[in-house]
Amino acid sequence: MQLMDGAVATANANPSLVLADMDALTRQCDAQLAEHDAQLARLAAGIATLEDERAAVLSKRQEVVDTREQALRVQGTLLAAARAGATLRGGQRDGRTPPRASASPGERENTASGSPSAETPAAPTAAAEEDGLFAEPEVPAVFDASKLGPRGMQALRIINGAPGQQWTPHLLAVQLEGAQAEADGKAHNRARTLMDDLAKKQLVVKKYSSGKPRRCHFVAISAAEDA
Repeated sequence: MQLMDGAVATANANPSLVLADMDALTRQCDAQLAEHDAQLARLAAGIATLEDERAAVLSKRQEVVDTREQALRVQGTLLAAARAGATLRGGQRDGRTPPRASASPGERENTASGSPSAETPAAPTAAAEEDGLFAEPEVPAVFDASKLGPRGMQALRIINGAPGQQWTPHLLAVQLEGAQAEADGKAHNRARTLMDDLAKKQLVVKKYSSGKPRRCHFVAISAAEDA
């Protein structure tokens, strides 16, 4: 800020002019400071609003993440139970004996005391063991469904939804990516890789045709056991 016109020339002669000019400059500075403070207050309010909105979005996002993880765990448990049930049913069709129920406390006491009523089961013969008559159904370990990823879970649902279908990479690619994947070789390769991974995890069965050239297809576990 500069002194008012003529004030510099007469400052030494009339100090009151300098005082008046400084008073005007002070009021001008006060007005500018008030304007800046108002701008800062508006900006602070805007930042606080944005922070509140950001916190709300982060909270909702975490809820979705938690729900997704729970859904994957439920899917994994149900798929493992379905496979265990299919294996158990397959064992009954093959004539395998279901697991023996544990003895009651009274039966265990009779066995320990050597009571004639306690019958000791005969050991299975080697032939029976080879035929698998005494083998318990193999129950697959519960797998971590989250490791399949959304695309793997979608492919598994599609295949299990049509257990009688012989799924080729072409058919699965169309189901996963739509009609545009009909002639897309890269989409077919992605589907083949996905189904090979499911087969390695023993979630689907990979089969080959008897003709030449040999072609592979994939079927649901339940369909393979029925066959």
